Amino acid sequence: MAVIFPPGGLMEVVFSFDTTGSMSSYLEEVKGRLQDMVQRLQADIPGIRIAIFAHGDYCDLHNYVTKYVDFTDNVADLCEFVKNVGSTGGGDSDECYEFVLHEVRTKLSWTPGSQRVLVLIGDANPHEPNYPQNSMNLDWRVEADKLMEGLVHIYGVHCGSYSNGDFYKTISEKTCGRYLKLNELQNIFDLIMAVCYREKGEDFLSMYEKEVRDRSARKEIHKELDTMFGMLRNTSFTGSESTMILPATKTLAPKKLSKPRAFKNGGLKRYLVKKTVSGTLKRRKTNGGKKQRKESHKIDPHLKRENVPETNFMLRDLNWSPWQQAIIPDAPECSASRWRKRCGDGSGYSKRQLFNGKMNVPAFYEMAVQMKFRSKKFVVYSKFVKSCRNWERKLVGKPDIKAQIDDVIQRKCKVYIRRVVLKRRQVQKKIILDIQNYDYAWSKIPGLRLGHRMVTKANVRISDDALL
Repeated sequence: MAVIFPPGGLMEVVFSFDTTGSMSSYLEEVKGRLQDMVQRLQADIPGIRIAIFAHGDYCDLHNYVTKYVDFTDNVADLCEFVKNVGSTGGGDSDECYEFVLHEVRTKLSWTPGSQRVLVLIGDANPHEPNYPQNSMNLDWRVEADKLMEGLVHIYGVHCGSYSNGDFYKTISEKTCGRYLKLNELQNIFDLIMAVCYREKGEDFLSMYEKEVRDRSARKEIHKELDTMFGMLRNTSFTGSESTMILPATKTLAPKKLSKPRAFKNGGLKRYLVKKTVSGTLKRRKTNGGKKQRKESHKIDPHLKRENVPETNFMLRDLNWSPWQQAIIPDAPECSASRWRKRCGDGSGYSKRQLFNGKMNVPAFYEMAVQMKFRSKKFVVYSKFVKSCRNWERKLVGKPDIKAQIDDVIQRKCKVYIRRVVLKRRQVQKKIILDIQNYDYAWSKIPGLRLGHRMVTKANVRISDDALL
């Protein structure tokens, strides 16, 4: 039976806490606010599943080396685990992080196709494979590579200054996560929330950052939090949307983050979207003097597709796949084997495989340009395809489209693709009918123009009318 995912895909997050010595205080700090944290994440990220790991070192076998609660959406189970887990002593300076990475990968019940995140919080280094009590000869580098193969993003949270942080930086870079420094205990709540919102989407992170800054309106935001948000916003980082292959679900933009219980004045203003499709209510008086409501819907011909928000798109209710990164300007640091230099003399790199390689199905495709990491995607092109073994040649092989792609890639933009699989003839008819209302910048329109349309966003040209 197929797994039914929530809108935007299923997110699974593991929080791993070192409970040796003073590190146990970080879990204690979370304990009192865990219920509020989980309930808020569940409200803002529907379907999110959370697992929690606690660990000591190999010498803590008499107590526990690792304890964990598997993925769940049951708040009571998570709170009960954290309440009763207890602390450990640890032994030498290093701790068994390599064993934690191994158990996170092999013990937890990851859902196929989910978006996967590990937040590993610690202050020491892992043991090397030749450590006497490391009976499995685990190498933390190998374990990190295997987690990357499983599409798990690790956020290495380095607490204090006990170690140099190289371990946390390396596992984050290997897995397309982010290295974060944490010195102040009271900031752990905001760090955990910010990581989850970042994985959900840039809009979510931006709204949460605004909330935290508004909360600190009477004084400057804590320097550590300011640095943390800067690291999480860093546009040079390639995050989950470039590597995750999620099941076909409708991706929803955030309207408003849920109101936090701990901060009554921390709510954010609702994002307002100007409607493109008007639905006005006209009133007129009848002979009897009574007012009568008349609803009229008017759609202007050839709406510019790049300006139409998803909420107003006539085909929004179809079973769209998530946007997948298809063409990028520079060679990726992570998952390099999934990319190749573009065919011929094309600029940039294209993904070897889209949609798990299942391209031999009739589908309607849309293509969008993104100028900065996690920024808005502007839809510029669409195409019906019955089947395509080589997606790049079939979807974007025409000389005029290749020229547009070369132009935006040279401007350091990225190209994304999504699709609707046409399983029923009725769906195809609906698309053919509704799509006539939209003007895609990279398309010619008989009777209107013979070439493409010029489009500039934020001073960046994403469509050139000189390229025919």
